[in-house]
Amino acid sequence: MTAQNIDYTKLLTLIPSFFERQDQAFYDELPTFITLAENRIAAACKQQGFRTVVTGASLPTNGVLAKPSWWRETIGFNCTVNDERVTLFLRDYQYLRSMYPGTATGTPRYYADYDAEHFLIAPTPNATGIPFELTYFARLDPLSGSNTSNWLTLNAPQILLYASNLEAALFVRNQEDIARWTLLYNEAKKEIQGENQERLADSSEIVSRA
Repeated sequence: MTAQNIDYTKLLTLIPSFFERQDQAFYDELPTFITLAENRIAAACKQQGFRTVVTGASLPTNGVLAKPSWWRETIGFNCTVNDERVTLFLRDYQYLRSMYPGTATGTPRYYADYDAEHFLIAPTPNATGIPFELTYFARLDPLSGSNTSNWLTLNAPQILLYASNLEAALFVRNQEDIARWTLLYNEAKKEIQGENQERLADSSEIVSRA
């Protein structure tokens, strides 16, 4: 089955039709099914559509940088010092605290997860105006009545539909439906992950032209 042009509004119609449900209790849970599906997909798929780049004019001089909204996993982190790009490498929080105790400052070299919403930069930037670039995988802006489409609805609507129906099947506790939608979801997930692996392979190839 291939789904096309499935946005948030369409999902609200399709999910009840697959389960032949018209009761209000089921309808009330539809936004929850879709939200859970989006989270499931974001956790499982590292796809180009989830890749985001943000830049900033200056790393904070206290060494603590807020993570972007909907951040899930960092791909790359760099800053520019004296017109040279410096790659920041991921390290454990305790490692950075032991390597750079007290108020040590300098050219930033590393970063760690300070907490769920912040990075720790080390050594602490020794100047203002150090621009940075962060590339990361993000959860897409949640679908809703005011945000009815996103990368998934346009490029991979089938996995969004299957994941939403899987969440609905779990809600109604129908083992047959759970098995059915799990299978379809896993197949769609493999397709998306396969596309991404091909894209990564293509980007690493060296092309020689005669």
